[in-house]
Amino acid sequence: MADAIPQGRWSTVALIYAIGLGSMALVGILSPLALRITQGLHAPAAAIGLTIALFSLPAAIVATVGGGIVDRLGPRLVLLLTSPVFILADAIIWFSRDIWMLNLGVLLAGIGYLGILNGGAAMLIGALDGTARTRAMTLWSTYAPVGFSLGLLVAAPFTAGEAWRWAILLHGAFMLVCAAGSIILPHVPLIRGQGASAREKLTSLFAGLRHPPILMLGLAMAMPAMISYGTSLAAATYLARVHGVSLAASASIVAVAKIAAVLLGGTVTGALLARDFPPRRLLAIVVVIGIIAQTLLFLPTSPFVLAIAGLMAWLFTYGAATGVCMATMPALSTRGLGGGSVAGLVNQFVSIASFLTPTIYFSLTHWGAYVAIAVVGLLTCLIALPKVGHKAGDQTAVSPPSTGNIAPVR
Repeated sequence: MADAIPQGRWSTVALIYAIGLGSMALVGILSPLALRITQGLHAPAAAIGLTIALFSLPAAIVATVGGGIVDRLGPRLVLLLTSPVFILADAIIWFSRDIWMLNLGVLLAGIGYLGILNGGAAMLIGALDGTARTRAMTLWSTYAPVGFSLGLLVAAPFTAGEAWRWAILLHGAFMLVCAAGSIILPHVPLIRGQGASAREKLTSLFAGLRHPPILMLGLAMAMPAMISYGTSLAAATYLARVHGVSLAASASIVAVAKIAAVLLGGTVTGALLARDFPPRRLLAIVVVIGIIAQTLLFLPTSPFVLAIAGLMAWLFTYGAATGVCMATMPALSTRGLGGGSVAGLVNQFVSIASFLTPTIYFSLTHWGAYVAIAVVGLLTCLIALPKVGHKAGDQTAVSPPSTGNIAPVR
């Protein structure tokens, strides 16, 4: 990665990726500690479901507006605020003595996540170009599942005792390091209204809704995200039940497999796209692999080793599919419609899909239903992917018109 990034920019990519990992790691920490946390706070076990859902709530509601705000405040300022918000959230969680205070801390973390969700992509789009940006965006597409898995591993030592708060302390310490490092982030051009009325400025926050290619990209991006999230929720319990392994061992296998396979998928995708491999052709290949992988994973007659191979292949598919979608995003950004606005609208689709996924997947009772959702979702992703120039760094193939009264300033 460093070789492909201009001198002085590789540290920007590493820092933004680290903040992204930290943001999703909190959810990964809370998930396996759910029983310990509810017992320690004298709350019903089912209450943790709402707690974890609160993390996704801000993004599910205002991701689109949040993207427009990033363009006007600048991704640097937004990212400078993100880590401190997580530190404050960790402090509230650490001192929580009841479920409501815990909920407040997680909701605050969700607000911080809204900053990295849109600000991270906007910073990479604005600070990089060409093949460097293509590689950075495909790497960025992997931060959510990798961060979640790292959270699982951080929480593992604390699942057997009452010291669950120490996992939160470790997370807060990591975000403190990210906050200190954020001062190196570069300045990128802002998108602000010049002489625009308050109504026009408000309307500009929803500018992406007028551009069908961005809406199609949002739909394309949401599909693999939904399938991946649902697979993560179902796979550990499913493998343990069908193949007779312990839940702890199954969860650890899922976590390690996710980190390795997703990173591999994103890295390979970035390398191929940087060499002008057509995105749609690559996605078509990935869709076929993904359908086969989901079948091997959930087919009850698959041997355990083959099921794990299917899991690895699926996670590779997720990394590759989201990498293709993320690398398409810069081509939809223009002088009047910044990377934050594009990322915000795309992430609105992803956030809504993620918010609905637990209900959908927990209602399934047959292995064929898991595969059917994967088939429909992956084919939808392939069909919805906007047609853009496949040359790395191309921003000319799809150019939504400027909003007229919007101009970039530093």
